[in-house]
Amino acid sequence: MGLGLTQRTLALRLGRSAKTVATWERDKAEPLARQWPGLEAALGPGLVPEREDLAGRLRTARLRLGLTQEALAARAGLDPRTVRTVESARRQTSRRTAERLACALGAL
Repeated sequence: MGLGLTQRTLALRLGRSAKTVATWERDKAEPLARQWPGLEAALGPGLVPEREDLAGRLRTARLRLGLTQEALAARAGLDPRTVRTVESARRQTSRRTAERLACALGAL
């Protein structure tokens, strides 16, 4: 990204260990939902992996807000399993569910 940050410097900014940052860089693990806003604040926007389908857009929006699936479900008044199902694109999402999720994410 050209910011000149070492893993150690980034780790200090995020309150994580350099080993954790190295693990993320090697794609051995992914940051937790609550860590994404700090990462984007430190490194710039566009870090959250994006997909163009509803499931991908939902996941991206959720992570940018630092929400877990459970926290988003609570905001939307849904069961956490519903959020997991929508994000996995295992079946068609109802319009009502999509609207509740969008509203919970501040999109409506």
